[in-house]
Amino acid sequence: MTSGAGALEIFSDPCFEEELQLAARETDRTPQQARAYARKCLQEIEATPSESWLRPASKLARFIYTRSYEAKLDINLDKLEELRALSQDKVLLFLWSHKSHMDSFVFLLSLYENNFRPLPLIFAGINMNFLGFGALARRVGAIFLRRTFQEDLIYKLVFRRYIDFLIRHRSPLSWSIEGTRSRTGKLSPPKLGVLNWVVESCQRERVKDVLLVPVSIAFDRIAEIDDYAAIQSGLPKRKESLRWFFNYIFGMQKAYGKVYVRYGDPVALDENLDMSTGRTTTDHSRQRFEINRMAFDICTRIEQITPIKSADVLSMVLLGANRRALTIGEMHGQSAQISNLIKKRALPAASGFSLNSEAEVSAAVTALEQSGLVKTFDQAQSPVYYIPAGQRLAAAYYRNTITHYFLHAALGEIGLAMCSSDIDSPGLGSLQNHVATLRDLYKFEFFYKPRNDFWQDVLYETEQRYPDWASGEHSIQKLLREKPPCFGHAILRSITEAYLVIAVALLELENRPVHDQKMFTGQLLAQGRQMLLRRTISCESSVSQDLFANGLRLAGHQGLLDGRGSDLVTRRTTFAESVVSALSAINLLQRIYDEAWFSQLSTGRISNLLGP
Repeated sequence: MTSGAGALEIFSDPCFEEELQLAARETDRTPQQARAYARKCLQEIEATPSESWLRPASKLARFIYTRSYEAKLDINLDKLEELRALSQDKVLLFLWSHKSHMDSFVFLLSLYENNFRPLPLIFAGINMNFLGFGALARRVGAIFLRRTFQEDLIYKLVFRRYIDFLIRHRSPLSWSIEGTRSRTGKLSPPKLGVLNWVVESCQRERVKDVLLVPVSIAFDRIAEIDDYAAIQSGLPKRKESLRWFFNYIFGMQKAYGKVYVRYGDPVALDENLDMSTGRTTTDHSRQRFEINRMAFDICTRIEQITPIKSADVLSMVLLGANRRALTIGEMHGQSAQISNLIKKRALPAASGFSLNSEAEVSAAVTALEQSGLVKTFDQAQSPVYYIPAGQRLAAAYYRNTITHYFLHAALGEIGLAMCSSDIDSPGLGSLQNHVATLRDLYKFEFFYKPRNDFWQDVLYETEQRYPDWASGEHSIQKLLREKPPCFGHAILRSITEAYLVIAVALLELENRPVHDQKMFTGQLLAQGRQMLLRRTISCESSVSQDLFANGLRLAGHQGLLDGRGSDLVTRRTTFAESVVSALSAINLLQRIYDEAWFSQLSTGRISNLLGP
């Protein structure tokens, strides 16, 4: 661990002093004022880790998370041992997914309790530097960082020089690649700010042997899930404070299952960037591209090591029923298909994951009942289970944590449903065009491979389930009915319906621009609630600030927000048509799914009563 006092060496560097004086002139400060403010900035930023604080801090962290989670962390120790060996002559940068306030606690514990030294310093938002907690966090390695500081020249200078100091001393570092907690369950797009700063420091300090380590942190159930649902519904985020911290800790009274920490294969910095110059590259656009590509690579690796859990699969199944209640037998029939696919593709399942029997499904559903995510109606002959109103955003969170594993199959199903309405006989070209359109529609929702690789994956998944779809011997709808869909209607409805809300709101604006996206998002929430009441959309989890944010990124990318161009109404109409086309295909899949799973409940008996 780097000594906190050592960071003061920054101020003895003549180059720093020269830059500080320049910043003083540009900010109308005297040299003395600039130096005093720079010291204040360093004091605010700097981690002051101490070995003597690690043991009591680890006890506190264990006390916090074990109030709701099992004491033993589920870690892939074999990979951690590989990283331990690499850390002897490499600088490790740990980039982790961010699902909960528990993340930093369990991440550092997973290293500390397995004698991994030195522990990495961890970048944290300045919002967590509140009375009581901030001082402790510094002593275990927290570097507190302001959310925005682009206009503060002296703060930027101090921060840059502090990162240089840490890299020069080969300190391992860690931070959330997402920048903030995901409130939808999906991995959020990477925030590149800290990564850019650290990469540039590595170049300035000529430190080449740097590895970016992807880390997935996952939970059977999330302690903050009610807060996430509230925020997505439009309520403000609660401000962190000492009172908030105590309420958070002592509010954890339910059993939430296990915590999983998975370490992935690292990415070598010097295999992607020129680290030999001793300064940042002059080709800034090329460097930005490579850093962005590496960040997306890290996110993809995090996705591919995230364990699949029973709650995730059952949430997908129940949401796919689109507000219908299911029996244990129906849930087992559908989850068994998914479980078989998980085994066939050797996807990373959580320890003990099994939905192979109705008894195992029943036990998993009981755990969801205890958390309030699922309710039972047992007053008729057979008990049925459903996600109650108000909990569908929470259920969607768990489903979304594994959506990426089944995305190609889902897009193949929707693409086939779109092909079924084509005038000409559909073939490979037709499916490929529809899938390409869907990829563009969901551009900001997922991490994609290059187009050709992506298409080959979709084609493979499609042909695995529907091998004769392109033969022309049977209609596509007939094939879909013979093997009902599993994923298209179950994982992409909420996103598509959210986009429909945006499309309707933009059409109502006609050719007027969106002046204030925050205010417009409030209007979208109201518009979405109205469309739910009118049954224009059917999915409660579609009315989500976070889904609207991604949809507005897409609309902005397509130039649909700023009101420029004489053909704005036409382009907004085209966008609406693409959303309706995708949603129509999803609705077709839903009808086929419903026929397969629910028509059998009554068809035989009622037909007998009605006669021929």
